[in-house]
Amino acid sequence: MRVSGFAASALALMLASTCAQAQIANGSIKIGVLTDLSGGYEQNSGNGSVEAAKMAAEDFGGKINGIPITVLAGDHQNKPDVGVSLANRWFDIDKVDVITDLVNSAVGFAVLDIAKSKNRMVLLTSAGSADFTGKACDPDHSVHWVYDTYQIGRTIGQAVPQLGKSWFFITADYAFGLGLEQAVIASIKPFGATVVGSVKAPLGTTDFSSFVLQAQASKAEVVALNNGGDDGINSVKAAREFGLIAGGQKIAALGLDSLPAIKSTSLEVAQGSMFTTTWTPDINPEAAAFMKRFIERRKTAPSTFQVGTYSAVLNYLKAVQATNSTDPKTVIAKMRATPVKDAFTNAGVLREDGRMVHDVFLVQVKTPAESKGEWDLIKVVRQMKGEDVFRPLSDNACPALAKK
Repeated sequence: MRVSGFAASALALMLASTCAQAQIANGSIKIGVLTDLSGGYEQNSGNGSVEAAKMAAEDFGGKINGIPITVLAGDHQNKPDVGVSLANRWFDIDKVDVITDLVNSAVGFAVLDIAKSKNRMVLLTSAGSADFTGKACDPDHSVHWVYDTYQIGRTIGQAVPQLGKSWFFITADYAFGLGLEQAVIASIKPFGATVVGSVKAPLGTTDFSSFVLQAQASKAEVVALNNGGDDGINSVKAAREFGLIAGGQKIAALGLDSLPAIKSTSLEVAQGSMFTTTWTPDINPEAAAFMKRFIERRKTAPSTFQVGTYSAVLNYLKAVQATNSTDPKTVIAKMRATPVKDAFTNAGVLREDGRMVHDVFLVQVKTPAESKGEWDLIKVVRQMKGEDVFRPLSDNACPALAKK
């Protein structure tokens, strides 16, 4: 049977389309947002991160090459066993392609192990341990997008002249907090700073009075609060209540990296506190537009983690679209080859170890008199280049790269 030229062309296009779509497994693109939907980190990640992932999917019209994008949400309750159970179900039964957020480093490590064993992918946006691009790195299955403890430490180290030379730490007693303290200490000592004391506070502490009193008695110039979520808010409130700031001590609220958290704390309480952040809402028009859109949907400003989740999912989907594939190695290779410019950063680069490198900011919480609007809460003290604060590849921290 002879086939007309038109029919032959149509048949060729149909076959090409079918072959291209076959590379996207299971005829769907599924993104699982595994996060804290009910605990102390919900405000900075949680339902806002789910919303941010959905917004990224909507930027593609909910489909790529006619294949639907689905966003699932799960609550790991900050428990690694719960996170592993959900990840296994998502990968094995729901056929999820990629898991994102993971706002707890212990949960993140456990889920990354599952993703590696099943050849799936993880977009780490809220979990902060530097070991994700260190001893636990797997550049073929994960990217680390927003921040890490090494970067926070380096940023704070460079800010010693603005902060002070003697330090006391109130540290969350789990992987993130302990890693952050080590990173900050390693970074401030070369600038002439000394550590005069440290206390460990369990995750979920509501009464920080005893810890703050120890910090006050130390007479340290800087009291570093190495925590986040509700712990960060409660510790800042306690520091204000016991007069640390009024007494001349500076508060480095290292986990207060969120406009909603500052608003919950209030400018009256948080004013003058300093912290490092990887995002500010005035970095570019895309950031301002995203913030407006997010507020319309959630009635609150986004946190840095939520903007980072949007950015990571957006760039993941761009790579899926460009490669017609959800294979982790294929997608990550494309992400590495594509500069990141969106609502999160003006000039991001995904390195071969999985770290997305971008500029970082030291900011200070405004006074009530300085604020000109509901979400006008911070001012930039210093902007730092990503290559100056993220761990350099020359440190050879990622064992997986040495095997390539």
